[in-house]
Amino acid sequence: MAGKGRGVGAFTFNIDALGIGRGNMPEARVGPSPLFPSTDFKPVPLKAGEDEDYMLALKQEMRGTMQRLPYNIKPQSNKAGEEGGALET
Repeated sequence: MAGKGRGVGAFTFNIDALGIGRGNMPEARVGPSPLFPSTDFKPVPLKAGEDEDYMLALKQEMRGTMQRLPYNIKPQSNKAGEEGGALET
């Protein structure tokens, strides 16, 4: 019969062969790990000036124009209170 005995489970390999002693095991974690790693470098602040303000306004105007074009397909809404979707006739 194969080993059906109860007993303390033992390692099937030698821990010392891995170079880890019983006193070298890492400590148990007390708290959760941080969500994001710590950053060594801080981000560069954004440029501020007339040129950047003009480019931002131009970008926002272009996005608004593109959204108002008839070629822009609006997503269908499946909410309970609304009737039909974007393809309503």
